[in-house]
Amino acid sequence: MHRNRAILLLAAGLLATAGCATVKSHWPFGKAGVAAPEPVQELRLQSAAAEATPTVLQYWERNTLVVDLTTVASAGQLQLIRDPARTWPVRVAFRMQPGRFEALEVRGAQRVILPVAAGSGAVTALLPPGAYDSSTTGLALRWGAKTEF
Repeated sequence: MHRNRAILLLAAGLLATAGCATVKSHWPFGKAGVAAPEPVQELRLQSAAAEATPTVLQYWERNTLVVDLTTVASAGQLQLIRDPARTWPVRVAFRMQPGRFEALEVRGAQRVILPVAAGSGAVTALLPPGAYDSSTTGLALRWGAKTEF
């Protein structure tokens, strides 16, 4: 009789602590997955009159605005225009897919060429400081083969 009572008390104690937040964190289902980034529209996209504007997502990773170029064609150009009422983000980065194109040219206050590193997954390249300043109204992007630059 005492043995059954002890097992019941132990089972009740385990069930009571299973709902506790500190115990839930040790369960395999207690950890939430990494949330997908929320798309934002910080910079306006503009392409040449004859071209259709490609789908380019923008999202924040801490204080860095990431412009996702993983779905664009193998060659092209695009203009990123800042709203005059707003300031530039502290940092701007470009996410690119190796094999789709070899280099990205960015023209703002300075001309910068970002090579696309070889690899299997998407790579992110940070735009160096000085590539744009407060007087820069837009960034002209052009991507394609390295020989074009």
